[in-house]
Amino acid sequence: MIRSVGRTGPLKVAGRVCWALRFDVAALVVAAAVLVPIPDAIQEENAVAVLSVLGISATIFIGFRNTTAYNRWWEARTLWGSIVINCRALDNALSSVDTGAESLAAVHDRMRRRQVRHAWQLACELRGVDPPAAVAELTPEDPREDGATSLLNRQARDIQTLSRHHELDNQGRSMLMALNTALVGAQSGLERIRNQPIPIHYDLFIRVLAWFFGLMVFNRIDGSSDSIASIVLGLAVMSVFVIAERLGHFIEVPMGNTVFDLPMFRFCSTVTGNLLGGGHPLARPREPATATVWM
Repeated sequence: MIRSVGRTGPLKVAGRVCWALRFDVAALVVAAAVLVPIPDAIQEENAVAVLSVLGISATIFIGFRNTTAYNRWWEARTLWGSIVINCRALDNALSSVDTGAESLAAVHDRMRRRQVRHAWQLACELRGVDPPAAVAELTPEDPREDGATSLLNRQARDIQTLSRHHELDNQGRSMLMALNTALVGAQSGLERIRNQPIPIHYDLFIRVLAWFFGLMVFNRIDGSSDSIASIVLGLAVMSVFVIAERLGHFIEVPMGNTVFDLPMFRFCSTVTGNLLGGGHPLARPREPATATVWM
């Protein structure tokens, strides 16, 4: 996640975004250089009508696509928030059913450690990266190859074991399973967002539309005058539509292991600190509070 921090924050953010757009900006400059010597091919009486209709269409489609992309980003953010909330609630629930028995304390400790491992494992699976070695070491009792879904299943089996041994009453079992089920739902929602992106053919259509309209506008403005001002104005208008489409593309994949991602590892550090204490190595954020990018 790109953040604006300090007096130079806006400049750093602009630099990050421009770097991500470097190939698109280069393509815009090349396209403008190619079109400058080409005369406007649209007849004067048809130019306004054609560009007006095309501009309205481009604005509607790009606006709808960007709204959809932002909704995907916001939903993923909300689901991660629910994971943090339910992990804290699980910690509270385990404390509430703790009777002080040594056998019970061992299971509760394992469930807390496993819940932290689940958060890290889920974040890494969503990003398509290998989890840090310290993540698997959180629960040496569980296989290292266990995924996020398997870890939640093991949580459910621990709850069943506590209930079978009469160390957990029905009310406590229902409470813990409700939290486990909520975590399953949040995980499934995040996987749906990751696995079901905006259809590629629709994404391609919006990009082509933005470029086509931008090129038409540039050719029209440049054809009306040979001044530097008209070239700059045409390039600016073309850039607005192309960059707006690209920014929507960046946020429609909120878990793609880029600087536009949600700060999922930051969420995992928060969960670690809540369940295992702020002194745990995984509870310390990887980036300082002054960092421009949080991952």
